[in-house]
Amino acid sequence: MYSILKNKLTGFVLFITICVPAGAQVLTYDSIKSAIIQSNPMLQMYSNQAKSFDAMATGAKAWDAPQIGFGFFMTPYQTSYWKPQTQTVDGMNTMMPGMGNLMIQGKQMIPNPSKLRANQTYMSAMSSVELETQRTAANDLMAEAKMSYNEIQIIDKKIKVLTEAEKTLQVMITMGEKNIAYNQESLASIYKAKSQLAVLNKDRLMLENERRQKVYMINTLMNRDKNISFIVDTTTVVKNYEIQIIDTSNILLNRSDVSAIDKNIRVAQLKQTAESYKGRPDFGIEYGHMFAFGSNPNQFTLMGMMTIPIAPWSSKMYKSNVTAANYQIKALQNEKQSIINESIGKLYGLQNSIRSTKYQLELYETVLLPALKKTYDVSMIAYTQNTGGLFETLDARMNLQMTQMQYYDILLELLTLQAEYEKQAQIY
Repeated sequence: MYSILKNKLTGFVLFITICVPAGAQVLTYDSIKSAIIQSNPMLQMYSNQAKSFDAMATGAKAWDAPQIGFGFFMTPYQTSYWKPQTQTVDGMNTMMPGMGNLMIQGKQMIPNPSKLRANQTYMSAMSSVELETQRTAANDLMAEAKMSYNEIQIIDKKIKVLTEAEKTLQVMITMGEKNIAYNQESLASIYKAKSQLAVLNKDRLMLENERRQKVYMINTLMNRDKNISFIVDTTTVVKNYEIQIIDTSNILLNRSDVSAIDKNIRVAQLKQTAESYKGRPDFGIEYGHMFAFGSNPNQFTLMGMMTIPIAPWSSKMYKSNVTAANYQIKALQNEKQSIINESIGKLYGLQNSIRSTKYQLELYETVLLPALKKTYDVSMIAYTQNTGGLFETLDARMNLQMTQMQYYDILLELLTLQAEYEKQAQIY
């Protein structure tokens, strides 16, 4: 029995050496979460988009550029008329002044202040939508990271089971080969043990490859070198989500996608207000100075202007946009209610699945695993004392191993259900 325990310990050390290179860092889920929030490109994209809307909002109250002009005004084509002319009328000479002007003109449109305020408020609100969408994307990324993290935890536990099984089989094979010389063991049992050992090696390779894939996934989410290896926290936390009371008000408060829809509704309302303000007039002022040709005095023009947006041919667009915004708001409200209903249904379904999975785990922990462990221990003791056969001991060993692997499959299912519950309730 001492040699068996020694071989099991050696196998565990071998598992650590193979799966995790020396010097690999230990990563907790919280450290992974922090790295994703700080470095994930998708989350940075939403942050930069929000900043771009804020930057646009700062210029939303700007006026149109002023217009200046320079040229001739009411000037005849024939240049001789630009100078004073002497004309004879009824035998009398009459001096006629020159004709034409050289004009400098400036024009500035003054937009309605209420339009500018409404447009600025609308632009400022758009960044809040991006930030809520960022929270939604972060929640999805955290759920993906947690599921991959849980899978690595379970894979490590499974590899440990396979390592212990491999070392035990090696001991059985060694003992069996010695017993053949005394006709105390059959060659078929030895071949069966070796074939089972080959299957274990194959299963180990598959699990190690799957572990590397999950490591790549988490490194990708953290936006760092995909080949950096790390060790995960081996502690699995089982939570009592199945007994939590599902409150619609909490969903409205915590769900960022619901908050994003609320922000979108607010943006649509502000856009509707900005469109309705397009029916208000803008103003303008125009000044022109004319340098008269000939002996004419210099002149000027000073005019005030006002747009008339309520004219039927110009009001159709903003009126139709106001109507369209009403339907957009109703569509967003319908989407919000649909998300809430779907989320509540999923949470209730997840609670039921969690309850059922926990019951299965309890059966494995209290009935199946202890019974199979005792069966294996008894068979192994009998085999080491030459009172039991290798065939029966192999069956006991493999039954225990298969049940342990099934137990970890169910544990992973429970952890995945928890991660999905946290994703729906946005607990991360």
